[in-house]
Formats: sequence, structure tokens, C-alpha cells
Amino acid sequence: MIRRTLSTLFPPHVRESGEPPLGPRADRYEAWSGVLNFSRRPRQGALGDCWLMAPMLAIHSVDPEFFANAIKVQPGSSKALARVFVEGAPAWRSVNMRFPVNERGRFAYATEEGGGPGWPGILEKACAAEFSGSYAWIARGFAKWGFPALTGVSASTRLVLPSPGELEDLLAQKRPVVASTHMFSTALSRGRQSGAIPPMHVMAVAGAKPDTGEIVLRNPWRPGAWVTLNRREFRRAFLSVDVLDQPLGRSREGS
Repeated sequence: MIRRTLSTLFPPHVRESGEPPLGPRADRYEAWSGVLNFSRRPRQGALGDCWLMAPMLAIHSVDPEFFANAIKVQPGSSKALARVFVEGAPAWRSVNMRFPVNERGRFAYATEEGGGPGWPGILEKACAAEFSGSYAWIARGFAKWGFPALTGVSASTRLVLPSPGELEDLLAQKRPVVASTHMFSTALSRGRQSGAIPPMHVMAVAGAKPDTGEIVLRNPWRPGAWVTLNRREFRRAFLSVDVLDQPLGRSREGS
């Protein structure tokens, strides 16, 4: 479903498993040889692919070890195998360990929080090659596409925003949730001590507090920071949420 949907939006392309064409704010590829640390949260870089990175962060918040089963790296190898899902079926893709950097030589796109590209960079590169053929063309999409690409499980969009109690129940069931802001969210969130909520952005729902009516989110640009909203702020700043249709599991470990 995801490839079919994307193909209606993106122009024809030649899929490259090695190095997809660069996107914005990237100057060249450079090799990375660090050690993967799956305990580190994924961090979105200069690429506008929050539709992919927010679901990645939401999944990691629910089960930090989930992605340890999605990447295989041989010690000393210059390549990794990354698992993505195409039409619900696992597809392992070879990814070389070279990643986009900006003109200053800093890694431009997805990274492990506080580290190099790591496992998020590998997965982002595999998705760029598999679903759009380039980094530039993966910088657009809807959050409900990110979940099936990463888990093989579909997601549903809810325009009626869940209550804090409902969100707490969903997360307890290991059903990751992301929330999408709208174009006016910055104006509506002015004056908040923790800053404005970015417009037209996707954030991971990390928790909920039914007793206080608060929702806790993480921004994929700054995944280490909490953003806490009351129910009124949440309804004013966010347009919809996307929820994984089934509990997140590790039944696909051997896939």
C-alpha cells in the first residue's frame, strides 16, 4: 500500500540501494564507522521527513529494543542490512555506511541522539532508497505511512483527538501514537514557557496524565526534551493523531 501510494505522488525514479541522491542541506556523502546504540533515541536532521522520524521515535518510546531486530551489521563491515516493510512484508535492504553531510562536514539527516547516523540513519537511508529513490523525495508524506514502513502494521488517522486517558491506554497496549500539528499551531502556542509547537510537524506521544489532563510529547528534532500540554493546548495545536492498529510486538524478529 505504501509504495503504491507514494508512487502516485513521486515521479518515476531509479531505486538505488547504495546511495540515494542527496536532498536539501546536504553537500556530499561521508563514511561513518561508529557503533550502533539502540538505547539512543532517533533524532530528525535537516530533512523534512517527520512523517517517518516521529513514528520511529514513537515506536522507540514504546519499545526501545524494537529496532535492534531491524538492522544487521557484521563487525568491521562497511555495509548493513536494514529491514523495511513493503506491502506488509519484510524486505531486507543493503545499506553502505556512508551518510549525507552538510558543507561543514556534519551529518545532515537522521542520527542517534548525541551521536552519529547510527541505526536511525541506516533506516532512513533504506527508506529513502526503497520508497522514493532519493532523500529529496522522502521529505514529504503522512505519518500513517511511517508506521507500516517500519513495522509492517497499518495505522489509522483519528481526527477526533483521544483524551489523556485514551492515550494512556493506547500506550499501555504498546500501540505507538504520533500527533500532527497544523499551520496555525505556532500562533496558538505563543507564550508557552516550553516554546511554540512547530506548524505542520509530527511529534511522538510519549505519555499522558489523566489525573491532570496533560499529554506528554517528544519532538523528533529534540527527542530528549519533554513537551507537556494541557488538553486545551493539545486540541488547539494538533490536527490529528495516528495510531498503530495493533500492539507493537517482536514476532517479526526472524522475518
